[in-house]
Amino acid sequence: KLEDSSTRLQYEDLTLDLDSREAIRSGRRIDLTAKEFDLLLLFMQNPRRVLTRDAIMDKIWGYDYSGESNVLEVYIAMLRQKTEDKTDKRLIQTVRGTGYVLRGEGG
Repeated sequence: KLEDSSTRLQYEDLTLDLDSREAIRSGRRIDLTAKEFDLLLLFMQNPRRVLTRDAIMDKIWGYDYSGESNVLEVYIAMLRQKTEDKTDKRLIQTVRGTGYVLRGEGG
């Protein structure tokens, strides 16, 4: 029997189910693309740790990625749009000049 705890990551009111590859926030199921899921997973595995833009690009897209340079910003924006409704606080914070961090607004 699989242990529930090993297949789910939780940060505040956001839960990531690794088996079903679903995200749930405040009871709302969130549809994510594979890349969005991978990106959110990376944040959930490193809560409150600032991840540099380069580290994220390397982990999610790989060194040889030669597409749009703003692809990360686009994905962050889409993730925020999907994981935050009007009443939710922002969890993915921008760290100017560095990258991003999964952190509640209080710190």
